Amino acid sequence: MAQTPESRPTVRIDGADPLVLPWDVDPAALPFDVVSGPIAFECASGDRIEREYTGVAVFDLLEAAAMPGDTTHIQFESANGDLACIPLADLTGAVLALGDGPGTAPERPRFVSPHVLGPRTVKHVCWLRPQALAAGADREAYERLPLDD
Repeated sequence: MAQTPESRPTVRIDGADPLVLPWDVDPAALPFDVVSGPIAFECASGDRIEREYTGVAVFDLLEAAAMPGDTTHIQFESANGDLACIPLADLTGAVLALGDGPGTAPERPRFVSPHVLGPRTVKHVCWLRPQALAAGADREAYERLPLDD
């Protein structure tokens, strides 16, 4: 896929065939199926949040970018430098939401998953990086999470 001009808001998905996608377009204009539905996750406070989110399945993005076969985790980076490192098993049902719900904006999507706690549901995502962590590796060494979420 062709790169987009740097002045446009984009999300980069690393892999053998990296993608750079614009997010200032109608979701239907993206070359992916748009998914919509409720996703619930637990906030750091213990409250359970369930909202309707519309976006692209994270696994569709990773497949399109040709995620390396030894990948064990995906590191999500926000535009302000937050990082979350999520095991592949926790990405079942995960969506890169395009602008529904608090914390999302059309130009910077939010990562949401029913298997991930609130502080790791990164807002304003700009980069997805496959990681191959060794067994027993501390994924928190690959994270920089906001303390106030």
